[in-house]
Amino acid sequence: MSLPQTYKALQAEGIDQPPKIVELPLPTPGKDEVLVKVAFAPINPAEIATIAGRIPVDPVPSPRFVGWEGSGIVAAVGENLKLTHKVGDRVHINAQAVMAEYILASSESFLPIQEGLSLEDASNHFINPATVVYMAIFAEQRGHKAVLHTAGASALGRQMIKYFKLRGLKLVNVIRRDDVIQELLDEGADYVLNSQSEGFEAKLKDILEKENVTLAYEAVCGSYTNTILKVMPPKSEIIISGALTGMVIHNLDIMELFKGKTIGGLFLYNYIGELAAKGGQTEVNKFITEVHSHLPGALKTNIQKVFKFADILEALAFYKTSNSSKGKILVQLNENL
Repeated sequence: MSLPQTYKALQAEGIDQPPKIVELPLPTPGKDEVLVKVAFAPINPAEIATIAGRIPVDPVPSPRFVGWEGSGIVAAVGENLKLTHKVGDRVHINAQAVMAEYILASSESFLPIQEGLSLEDASNHFINPATVVYMAIFAEQRGHKAVLHTAGASALGRQMIKYFKLRGLKLVNVIRRDDVIQELLDEGADYVLNSQSEGFEAKLKDILEKENVTLAYEAVCGSYTNTILKVMPPKSEIIISGALTGMVIHNLDIMELFKGKTIGGLFLYNYIGELAAKGGQTEVNKFITEVHSHLPGALKTNIQKVFKFADILEALAFYKTSNSSKGKILVQLNENL
């Protein structure tokens, strides 16, 4: 594969400053390193947080390179690879700084793409799908048979509906628009409730009691977390899994905590760290294999729109105003793959 002398990458500086495309010298793979020509990378909340400087790193680095997952083609390999790759292999990318024409990382940052899975679909291979699998494991380990999710129409929420059903877990889905109710029911949802409808809280409370739901994945935040806290049965767990309305919880009713209810958080990379500490890369790969095996089916991601890399600012603006229930936004980093 013919390689250029330089490549372009998305770089963020400062806090809440628009990112820019910069040109950098193309690196050469060293020991246990692989250079991949990036095909596609999705825009996730993680990318927005990285650009805004809200990534869980203190101090926040500047400049910051953007992107946490994607797909591509192996362009060059170094020596002594822990995981074998050869030039031309199609791979999933699980590394930071994927929003670039090329990425250099350790061999274990890339895993082969199964036959029949497109590079577009393969790019959405980890953050949402792995979070869904982790959510199911989290629920099962605590003995839950049914779960509440407050972003039922999101891309992740639609994956939850299908994957939780495979594992025998019931899901109560909260949405904010009537027009997606039938869609979710057709996809196999057990329950779908519109939080804007009359009598919502009473209806939700009845379902939670009927199904003995004491675990909620709360993805809205703001004052909405308190609404869910109040409607959940005593001794329930409310796990923050997103922040659709901001990073702060408002108007928390402390009296609800005296009923044995707790509020916690769910962060995929903490779980990956736990797996690595428990069994090293072997345990992590076992988890990833489970995730990837369902990418063509229950964990398939709907793609709403694809933008060229040169139009990245337009892509980010579209992401912030788009309807997430219609699918993911992809950036095409190289057009000749």
